[in-house]
Amino acid sequence: MNPQTQEPHPALDRLAVLIPGWQPGQELVPLVADLATRGFGAIIIVNDGSDAQHAPLFAQISTLPRVHVLKHAVNLGKGRALKTGINYFLNDLPTFEGLLTADADGQHRVDDIVHVAHALLLSNGQVVLGSRTFAHDVPLRSRFGNGLTRHIFSFVTGAKLMDTQTGLRAFPRRILPELMVLDGEHYEYEMTVLAHICRTRKPLEVPIETVYIDGNRSSHFDPIWDSMRIYFVLARFYFSAILAAAIDFAGFTLAFALTGNILISVAIGRLSSLVNFVLNKKYVFHSRASVKGTLWRYYALVAAITGLSYLLIWALHRYARWNVFAAKVVVDSLLSLVSFSMQRTFVFRKAEQ
Repeated sequence: MNPQTQEPHPALDRLAVLIPGWQPGQELVPLVADLATRGFGAIIIVNDGSDAQHAPLFAQISTLPRVHVLKHAVNLGKGRALKTGINYFLNDLPTFEGLLTADADGQHRVDDIVHVAHALLLSNGQVVLGSRTFAHDVPLRSRFGNGLTRHIFSFVTGAKLMDTQTGLRAFPRRILPELMVLDGEHYEYEMTVLAHICRTRKPLEVPIETVYIDGNRSSHFDPIWDSMRIYFVLARFYFSAILAAAIDFAGFTLAFALTGNILISVAIGRLSSLVNFVLNKKYVFHSRASVKGTLWRYYALVAAITGLSYLLIWALHRYARWNVFAAKVVVDSLLSLVSFSMQRTFVFRKAEQ
């Protein structure tokens, strides 16, 4: 689309667009030029340690109107580049109302960036995601990776989103200081941001076109290492359950060695529930509801899970002749998924906060 045919939108001058880039292609130049003609108040480009061969490209971009080029001396990762851009926005553009992030590889059409910007202006302070539908012509690794991450993200956070890995996002100014202190220096930072937002508020999703250029070859996303970083972010939500399970198993093992009684051993193992409650309330679900209001629901759930755990372990040991410790591991691993889901929707429900 010819940028000269587009009239600038007056409201967009209250917004800035942030684009981090490492070794970007030539397509970044017309993208930035088109954004400038659409009327955005500022376009922030973070050169994340690109080599000397890319210096002319960034020099050309810096001559465009309302463009601010920042530079890392070395490649620090997309997460750090986003933080650098956010920090610049907060310090040097104090009158702007919101910030959009977009990718440098041409996968976000300017029309879609403008569409997301308009949604932010009308959203009453919501975070806006430009979400792809993955309907057709999508590389297999991208379709599978996004589908798997979407389902895991939904289970862990309770938020059902169309696209958990979109780089096209729009943030109201008041939310940005929260994002500056989140962990992550690479691609996992975007997942950390999304999980943080979904703890307390539901993002607004607007559909955008799914664009993959040359099978997504221009992307610097490493499907192995960067995927591992992303899934580790989600695993941190589940860490308290793993810690509580270790304490539970230790208590069960000791009690069973002393008594040989499955019911007593299961009950003693459940003393770990207090650890699980404290960690989940404060660090996983960030619940601000009263302890009194959540504690009775939590221990009602613990009682139900304990009873079901005892019955299943007893049945597997008695009728299927399973080793009691093997039965304990299998049963409680499955019940931990149920417990986590119930804590998210019943014990630490967001409606009260």
